[in-house]
Amino acid sequence: MSDNPTPFALQIASDVICPWCYIGKRSLDKALARLAEKGIDIDVEWMPYQLNPTMPPEGMDRRTFRSARFGSWANASAMDARAVAAGRAVSAVFDYDAQTRTPSTLAAHALSRLAYAEGGSSLQHDVIDALFVAYFAQGRDIGDHAVLDAVAVDSGMSPGAVERSIPLRDEIPRLERAVREAGITAVPSYMTGGRLLFAGSQDVDGYVRLLEAAAVAAA
Repeated sequence: MSDNPTPFALQIASDVICPWCYIGKRSLDKALARLAEKGIDIDVEWMPYQLNPTMPPEGMDRRTFRSARFGSWANASAMDARAVAAGRAVSAVFDYDAQTRTPSTLAAHALSRLAYAEGGSSLQHDVIDALFVAYFAQGRDIGDHAVLDAVAVDSGMSPGAVERSIPLRDEIPRLERAVREAGITAVPSYMTGGRLLFAGSQDVDGYVRLLEAAAVAAA
């Protein structure tokens, strides 16, 4: 049992198409287990940060979009290869060959917010993890409502979650503005009480060290 009756509140600014957010989550999960053994409970809330906020709702052909964004398909592929190599060490599986589209993540972020509202940190955690796996490991289009509905049900949400999440899409820009006003310009970034703690994915030891220090300071 934790010696701390109030969990430390951690907000993570992330996008579900960010490979380093996926890789960081795999290490963070292990770090949270180690912190719990130390009696430090962390309540995680995933905050929206769209890497491509002007992406059309239907998304774009992945090769076309990334070739334009990064100068060439060769540059984009080299970035993918670095993520694959880093992910291998933490069991973050990537199958970029299966991906054909870069989606808008607005609907996915709204679904994540609904999960937090309906089931708290635990349910949102499961939905976020399932979104990462669906996109990176399975090559599914997480901008597609049918895919999102399947992810939601598989994660333990009741049917119709995407429909219920539609009103929350108007909330996403407001939450993103708050994240950016905290000084965040890249993801993943980690906050508490709207204040930036640190940025960038860490290894397990790094997360343990940084979060333990923050939790102790906040106690």
